[in-house]
Amino acid sequence: MIYTVLPTMLGIGLLALVFYDVYATILRATKRPGPVSENLNRGLWWAATRVSKNLSRHWRHRFLTGIGPLLLPFLVAILIVFLVTGFALIYLPHMETGFELGGDLGTRNWLKAVYFSGVTLFTIGYGDFLPLSGAVRLLALLEGASGLALISLGVTYLLAVYGALERKRAVALAFYHQAGKGADVPGFIILHFARGKFFELTETLKMATRDLQELLESHLEHPVIHYFHPLEVYKGLPRVLFVMLETITILHSCLDPDEYLEAGDHPSIVLAEISVPFVLDELLTSLELGKKAGREFETKAEEATRRRRCFERAVRQFKKAGIKLKADEAKAFADYSARREQWEAKLYWFADFLGYDWDEITGDRNLSDATDDEVEARHEQIATPRSSEDSIQ
Repeated sequence: MIYTVLPTMLGIGLLALVFYDVYATILRATKRPGPVSENLNRGLWWAATRVSKNLSRHWRHRFLTGIGPLLLPFLVAILIVFLVTGFALIYLPHMETGFELGGDLGTRNWLKAVYFSGVTLFTIGYGDFLPLSGAVRLLALLEGASGLALISLGVTYLLAVYGALERKRAVALAFYHQAGKGADVPGFIILHFARGKFFELTETLKMATRDLQELLESHLEHPVIHYFHPLEVYKGLPRVLFVMLETITILHSCLDPDEYLEAGDHPSIVLAEISVPFVLDELLTSLELGKKAGREFETKAEEATRRRRCFERAVRQFKKAGIKLKADEAKAFADYSARREQWEAKLYWFADFLGYDWDEITGDRNLSDATDDEVEARHEQIATPRSSEDSIQ
């Protein structure tokens, strides 16, 4: 009796796991995917980041870029193996009397069960192995439908993920040139300043806030997007979040609010100040980084020195551009430091989890650290003139 009930129960358990994972990951589409998907994604990503941690920046990004595209095929392959195994376990007790063989398939019943399960799942239909009872025939019909549904849903999910990735790259590209092809946030603000006024800065932030909210929904509905690591740093979500958070911080702490509405209570700035930290918090929650995000990542002395450097760099750029600043510079820096305190550690650990260094995201110590080497190298190849010999050819 146990040899009949145990395989059946194990098979039903495996099938239930697969069906629930497909439902939770693809159909329900929330920030908590199915157990198979979540453990696969986090496990492979953990291993990949540990392997790449000591690599150079160039090779680290190249290595991590290849992980994301593999996760969906791996997931589908694992679910297929589970389906084949689960149905095979249910068939196993019936192999002696419940099937008609069209040829010699050996003497091992478990191999026969796996063979029939695989042929049925992929709807190959050789016809050399026929179920006799109505219950087994219905089960085979269910398996064929399950295989077809899994592959169809996998393709649909893949298209949705790549559509969301395209939108994320488009949002990141909008900041690329405005932020000096890196993380020059004061330069981003100055770009919207002309003849003593700011033009379209609030509109830019309003659109960016909306785009970030849409990206958040994409990441929550399709958590695998977290693990698609772009080769160019500026296309990563940590850079976009930094530019937005630092822009809001600088506008409130540095600029004269009596002179510029953008530095005060403009609705678009207020909305961004509320929405962008919320987006970051939700991303941390979805990746279970909430507790880690409270840790310090440098000493208080290093933190103060770094923030002072960033503040003074912004002040110099604004003065050169003719932008009026708050009269009390010491109070302005205290406000700047306090506002940074609210999000720096969160952004650091979010970026660290995704395989980015703090300096290449923010350029805090040197703006050149946040310049995308991959992009610059490609542009240099285009700009470099060919030799005279090549020109003759």
